[in-house]
Amino acid sequence: MNILCPEPLQRGDIVGLISPSSPITEKAIEVGVHLLKSNGFNVKYAKHMFASERFLAGKDRDRAQDVMDFFIDSEVKAIIATRGGQGSQRLLPFLDYELIKKNPKPLFGFSDTTALQLGLFKNTGLVSYTGFTLTIHLSTQVKKTLFSSLLGQEYTIRKGIKVHGGVSRGTLLGGNLTLMTNLMGTPYMPTFKGSILLVEDVGVEPYNIDGMFSQLDLAGIFDEVSGVIFGTFEQYKSKKLNQSDGTVEDVINEWASKLKVPCIKEFSYGHGKQNCILPIGKVVTLDADTTCVTIQN
Repeated sequence: MNILCPEPLQRGDIVGLISPSSPITEKAIEVGVHLLKSNGFNVKYAKHMFASERFLAGKDRDRAQDVMDFFIDSEVKAIIATRGGQGSQRLLPFLDYELIKKNPKPLFGFSDTTALQLGLFKNTGLVSYTGFTLTIHLSTQVKKTLFSSLLGQEYTIRKGIKVHGGVSRGTLLGGNLTLMTNLMGTPYMPTFKGSILLVEDVGVEPYNIDGMFSQLDLAGIFDEVSGVIFGTFEQYKSKKLNQSDGTVEDVINEWASKLKVPCIKEFSYGHGKQNCILPIGKVVTLDADTTCVTIQN
């Protein structure tokens, strides 16, 4: 597969805003829009960005058309999802992948956007960026890695706990664990051979996390990757209820112990306040000994 790595932006460029998943209000994106504008970027709203239909931001074809409109709009240099939620994978059958190949642009999103980003990578080789929407908590690290990603600057994130030492270079693939497993068995799931696997999730119980890790294992993904980054796993109910099912940390420790490749856990990627932006589809370096992930642009 030929990797499509879009050109970096320059301050003054236009960023297109889309809602490929759940509904959003203009009030909810004020802070995110201000961040972009105050750092020298202009924004353009998609036609159906504020639409609402049940748990979705409008009809599938309308949301898909918003995506395509910005890929073919020569003024728009990057595309950013307003939020996650549900429904981005429903857009995958309605996209024109050949047209996207001819007009590669970085797509930024997080959580539910995982399905859209992995589907785009599988069908076009397009590099996208996970960890940012207009509604996430804007930590210093988020802002730093966002603008480094937009402007094509190299950066390193040093965070996490070593599980298995070593250094690995590979294509970073993954994102939200639930959305990854939802794509398995479809024509939109990329191959993970030689890649560095990135996973996080939110509001999912330990037994559900275990089931999804088991699915990855049975599909052979754990055997073919060259490294693993476990992000954060936030807000599961049994943690507060003190139930006897154990914790997500127990599940991660069990599965991580079975791996034979460089691996870190508790990396600052996920739905917590310490998040970061990472490139899906780009080769990165994982140094598990120093718990560093380096992105060379």
